Amino acid sequence: MRLTIALFLIFLLQKSFAQHTVYTFNSNAVFTETEIKTAFESVSQSLPSSEILVPNIFHTTTKKDTIVNYIEFAIRKRVAGEQPIFKFTYKQDSTFLFLNKKLPGFKLKELDGNEVSLSQLSGKPTLINFWATYCGPCIAEMPQLSQLKEKYKDKMNFISITENRVIEDHLVNFMKDKNFNFPVLENGQSYKNELKLQALPRNLFLDKDGVLRYIQVNYPVNANSIPLDLNDKGNYFTKIIEELIRN
Repeated sequence: MRLTIALFLIFLLQKSFAQHTVYTFNSNAVFTETEIKTAFESVSQSLPSSEILVPNIFHTTTKKDTIVNYIEFAIRKRVAGEQPIFKFTYKQDSTFLFLNKKLPGFKLKELDGNEVSLSQLSGKPTLINFWATYCGPCIAEMPQLSQLKEKYKDKMNFISITENRVIEDHLVNFMKDKNFNFPVLENGQSYKNELKLQALPRNLFLDKDGVLRYIQVNYPVNANSIPLDLNDKGNYFTKIIEELIRN
């Protein structure tokens, strides 16, 4: 009898643990492993025969009794005879080690030479956009980011950091025809390195105390790669900002 009870308790504990392991594509939505597997199979079937889908975990964290795995589906060229397998690989994205911590401070200059520090931005939530002149997706999302700032400028800080230099890279001229209303801080390569940013663009969302709450890549787009409207229910940039403003 005791053995039966012990085995039953072990089963319940194992089941409870499994129920509290979830997966997220770095958004507010979380999914079970079964749901992720279904999505994996669906996307795999939609790819051309020359490509294969690989599920990756790039960060894991624990919130109370819930293990949260941050995942992505990477696409690479298929090796002859290779079949898609739903098996996660793990490669830590080091920037996510800053998640839920205060970011290191910075002191950088705007294009006109005015110095800005991270400490000046405390008291309001902040969106920091990292970009570079060579980054096509960075330039492409500037109009949508500008719309975000226009809508929330009284409730949130918006700032951008580029690794480019104002003189060497002719930043003033470069920005003239860009639809971008963020203050631009130049020569941010060292700070980018400090945050372990490996690719651009990156959009970091800080709460009013300067704690990093969300790390995102591009501005949200639909299945046809068209930027989402600010009021679209699937626009997680807007959802994140609304959440940070409320708190």
